[in-house]
Order: sequence, then structure tokens, then C-alpha cells
Amino acid sequence: MRAHRLSITAVLAVLLANVLLASGALAAEPVKVVVIEPGSGALETLLRREVTLAAQLGKVPFVQITAEWCEPCKKLRASLDDPLMRDAFAGTYVIRVDFDAWQAELKAGGFDHPAIPVFFAVDERARPTGPLIDGGAWGEDIPRNMAPPLKGFFTKVIAQQR
Repeated sequence: MRAHRLSITAVLAVLLANVLLASGALAAEPVKVVVIEPGSGALETLLRREVTLAAQLGKVPFVQITAEWCEPCKKLRASLDDPLMRDAFAGTYVIRVDFDAWQAELKAGGFDHPAIPVFFAVDERARPTGPLIDGGAWGEDIPRNMAPPLKGFFTKVIAQQR
């Protein structure tokens, strides 16, 4: 009888693990987010380092311009654990850069855009490649609105880079 209980327990544990994996709860980190801290070096050097780390992890890098005062940016950050957003960001390596702290360096590096939040696709030298998406691509800043255009953008760029 005891052996029977142990085998039922083992089967239930395997079933639970499969359900958690299917829901993404135990899946590998779908998105890696790093923050470039002001005063930690030259922005170009820091971005290149992160692009190299992204490649080592098998992820595609994107530079996100954000700001502490930006409400859509805050809502986007807070929503990253939502399953829709986890799916949308799968395979990405987000390099978050604060607009206010790095404004001159961002502009000099080609990261010039009138709206935030904005995500730039970048090459192996951490230079913008052209494709970008900003908060104007969705309506209200909630996962069900943000995830579809973000997923479309990231999926297209990832497919082009692989």
C-alpha cells in the first residue's frame, strides 16, 4: 500500500511539473533585462558588452529607452511577469537605458526617437539597425494590448537575425 502511495505521489509530481512547464512557471528565463547604470562607463562600451552577453546567452538584444517619470514605461516594467508579456519577450535581451541619464550619448549613438518607451533592434556593435517599436503601437498600457504588437516586432527581428 505504501509503495502504491509513493507511485501516485511521483505521478502527481510529474504531472504538476508538466503543467508548470507548460504555463511557463518553470521555463528558462524568457527575457533577460539589464539596466545600464549612469556613471558606470561610456554608453557605447556598456552597450557593446551587453550585446556580447546576449549572444553568449543565445538571446537577441534590444535597447529600451525609458525614464522614471514615464508612466507607460512603469506599466510596461510592471507587466513583464504577465504570461502574455513573457511570451511576447521570449528570446530577447533587453538593455534598459534611462533617457534622462544618457540623453546626449543616446542621440550620438543613433538612438533618437520622440517617444518612450521605445525598443531599438541593434547589431553586433550595439548600433540601431532601423526597426523599432514605441508605446504608440498599442492603446492602453495593459498586457493584452502591449503583448501582440511587441511579440510581432520581436519575432520579426529575431527571425531576421538568426
